[in-house]
Amino acid sequence: MTTTFTIQPITGKDYHYDFVGSIDAHSATTLDALSDIPAESHVLLDFSKVERVNSMGLSLLLKLFEQWEGNRIRVEVQHLNRMVNMLFKITGLGRFVLTEGQTTIAGAESSLVNPEPPRHSEHDTAQAHTKTTNDKLNFIASLQSGLQLTGWYLLNTYLQRRLTRAIHFEQSVDTPDPSTTDLLFAKPFEACLMIKKHGFIPLMRPIAEVDEVVILTRADDKRSLSDYQGVTVGTASEGSFVYLLGRFLCDESGVDSSKFTFDFSGNEIKALQSLIRKKCDLLFMLKKTYEGLSSFSHSNVRKLDESVTDFACHLFCVAPHLKDESQAFFDVLMAMENDEQGKEILKDIQIQGWKKIEVGELKMLQMVYERYAK
Repeated sequence: MTTTFTIQPITGKDYHYDFVGSIDAHSATTLDALSDIPAESHVLLDFSKVERVNSMGLSLLLKLFEQWEGNRIRVEVQHLNRMVNMLFKITGLGRFVLTEGQTTIAGAESSLVNPEPPRHSEHDTAQAHTKTTNDKLNFIASLQSGLQLTGWYLLNTYLQRRLTRAIHFEQSVDTPDPSTTDLLFAKPFEACLMIKKHGFIPLMRPIAEVDEVVILTRADDKRSLSDYQGVTVGTASEGSFVYLLGRFLCDESGVDSSKFTFDFSGNEIKALQSLIRKKCDLLFMLKKTYEGLSSFSHSNVRKLDESVTDFACHLFCVAPHLKDESQAFFDVLMAMENDEQGKEILKDIQIQGWKKIEVGELKMLQMVYERYAK
């Protein structure tokens, strides 16, 4: 994959450019070269040689496009690959995409910009949340894979020893209770909810870890994705990035997701069981969960599609009352990859290490949450 991003002027065309490579945080200086285009011009950007755009890249593009719009510059983008096109739609940048000659699904984007309430299957049930209170700090984590559980208990012990604080660890199966949660490792939309509504402070994200989705069916169902019109779809919850991304994948493949009936089971393993037991026809699942399934579970499902968006990630956050102590948590997590015990725990929780989340990354994630979360 090309990592260097370059801009190549199209010969004979004023303000028409080929974008080449991957657009990410390192692209800022290159994009700044286009900031002085004269007012009331027409800018056409060709993305046919763009391989990847991550959340930071989207943030930089949005900043540039809004600057151009303020100068009455008409901006058009063409020839996006499937995943980049999908991200433009998810984040609201789709208005800049030149659609002439492209095939779109009528109503697909608009139905997701203002999504109608999904139809629920009869056995969809609400999940109860059990509150716990004690004098310890409560650490709640939403695991990316069931194989990580032991590692997270070890991480909890590691934090206790280095911070000399008593910490109680629990695996999250539902949206955490903000009144009893002090430390939080959460899915993208859950983290956004806790940040927006309860003042949680995002500190860290896993290095090189993003939440991607796979679309699964049963192994004995030989239909292609385009054949699953109007079926029942199982997934963990409606307020998740997996649900949103799964819908967009289907819409981009010509399957109108607004016609699905959704079965929200509360967690991904229950959703998998619903698929195997023929209570639903498709399953939206976190890619990392799928990769961690047992050989038996793998043998019972077949992957129809997967995302490669490099966009959203789990976040490590602290409650607002821990703001003054947040630097201590940051320092301990950041130092793990330089400590032998820390390295072993990172292997157990299946991440390379921790990094500070960039402002642009968080901005785009929160923007998507604001548009779609109920």
